[in-house]
Amino acid sequence: MALKHTILAFLSRQPLSGYEVAKEFTEGFGGCFWKASQQQVYAELAKLERQGCVVYEAIPQAGRLDKKIYSITPSGHQSLIDWLTQPTEPTAIREDLGVMGLAGHLVPNQVVYGEIERRQNLHRDMAQHLKTMDSHFAKHVDALELKDLYMHLIIRRAIRYQEDWVAWCDEALEAIERVVNR
Repeated sequence: MALKHTILAFLSRQPLSGYEVAKEFTEGFGGCFWKASQQQVYAELAKLERQGCVVYEAIPQAGRLDKKIYSITPSGHQSLIDWLTQPTEPTAIREDLGVMGLAGHLVPNQVVYGEIERRQNLHRDMAQHLKTMDSHFAKHVDALELKDLYMHLIIRRAIRYQEDWVAWCDEALEAIERVVNR
């Protein structure tokens, strides 16, 4: 998956400003499965526009640059469909904490233990954020349109991912305590 496909997927649901797209990666649904800075989003939107995958409508704003509202074009729609119809492969786990585990024995126990506690809190907070994001969908699951059902299902996947991290952190902290207290 590329940033291109994620942005096109957002725009397939509704037209958005560049700021709104970038916000999806920091506060919204996009942060569940992809990371992108505001700078990356704007660069990709410009590239997508040059490729004819998106167009924008400039909305004048007093005393500021025009607000650009991006929409997916038929070409962008087809590009997204072409990508959607390809099989996907699981991605490799690229996790700093995994590498830390390889060499954690080289630093005081509190360093790794503290990092696992910190990550546990981050994942717990993210799980709660996702549950809040999903609350509307979850309450109306039987009445959802298909596009919203897919959104609900992928948010549920992201919740499980975060909850699995919390559970792993519990397991890791308990195991470390047992070894340290022997």
